[in-house]
Amino acid sequence: VLEIDLPAVISADLRLNEPRYVKLPDIMKAKKKIIETIKLSDLNITQSPQIKNLKFEPPEERASGIKVDDVAGLVSILKERGLV
Repeated sequence: VLEIDLPAVISADLRLNEPRYVKLPDIMKAKKKIIETIKLSDLNITQSPQIKNLKFEPPEERASGIKVDDVAGLVSILKERGLV
């Protein structure tokens, strides 16, 4: 459970779980690059959490489904339950 002040925008991309494949020349360039490290104190930034976790609960277990062989079987089950 996350709590944030409104208005807020939350988004996710369809490619969120797809890995990026790096080209070999880019890997070689990255090896030569010098990485500059900056301390938070140099930037006058204090480290404080922006998100507070109120609680964590696993999702409720769902009932198991029914396998249906064909569309006719699905339609008959839906009619029995009064959903069609």
